[in-house]
Amino acid sequence: MPRFLCVCLLAGSIVLRAAETEESGKTTFGRNQYVEYIAGSLPFVLSAPHGGRDKPDELPDREQGTFAFDTNTQELARAIDDACVARTGQHPHVVICRVTRRKVDCNREIVEGAAGNPLTERTWKDFQGFIRTAQKAVVAKHGKGFYIDLHGHGHADARLELGYAHDRDELGLPDAELARPEFIKKGTLRCFALENPSAYPALLHGPQSFGALMEKAGFPSTPSLGKPVPGEPYFNGGYNVRTHTAPGTGFAGLQIESHSKGVRDTDASRRKFAAALVDQLATYLEAQMGLKLPLKPKAR
Repeated sequence: MPRFLCVCLLAGSIVLRAAETEESGKTTFGRNQYVEYIAGSLPFVLSAPHGGRDKPDELPDREQGTFAFDTNTQELARAIDDACVARTGQHPHVVICRVTRRKVDCNREIVEGAAGNPLTERTWKDFQGFIRTAQKAVVAKHGKGFYIDLHGHGHADARLELGYAHDRDELGLPDAELARPEFIKKGTLRCFALENPSAYPALLHGPQSFGALMEKAGFPSTPSLGKPVPGEPYFNGGYNVRTHTAPGTGFAGLQIESHSKGVRDTDASRRKFAAALVDQLATYLEAQMGLKLPLKPKAR
């Protein structure tokens, strides 16, 4: 095995072992601090793959793929972490890529995401490895968990696009089709949704769906009670949410593509959205997965 590859693999294994023993709220970095992992104790893992701003010269620009920057999603992830601590006294697990998407795409498979460069591949593996480390910690402590991959969109329809790995046309199918186990297995909620297939349509667009809860908190969403079938274009969930809710992970989850104004555009927007997300996620997780976030009473 080449010496360079041995060093990279050794460094990666050391980072992951350190992360596994890190106490809640402590930060562990991947190689050259390109990826950041904030360890948590809640049954919730949050990642932000496309909000990085660093442009290290040692990582070449990728020549093919998508390069759009999800403005302020790194900052939004940190705001959600802060909101969790404010409401529960505990951290979620947070994984952030600090490098620009032009260099690495941590929401694509490694061939496209790293373009064959060994150092870029190391960054990609650090990001994915930290998510797996976080999930193992959650399952060991709570038995199961919930994962959100955080993104931003610039579509004309200013609402949260929630991705469950179903195409928009599929979301328009009759409820009887949505409730088929074969259909549920394609989605990112399969971890618990298969226990009661008839309730799956309501999980996607009913009054207690995550989209409906966020709408109730003032953030228009789709799919939801208000808009059960997304418009076009619509991001339905990429590599990360599909990979990290696969059978055997013990996780359900979704991808959030957020519009900018009122969500990502200012510090005040980010704090307001983060507080709402934590409150609604607590309601959702307790009702759907039996996972209770230890919310503190709100100050009057």
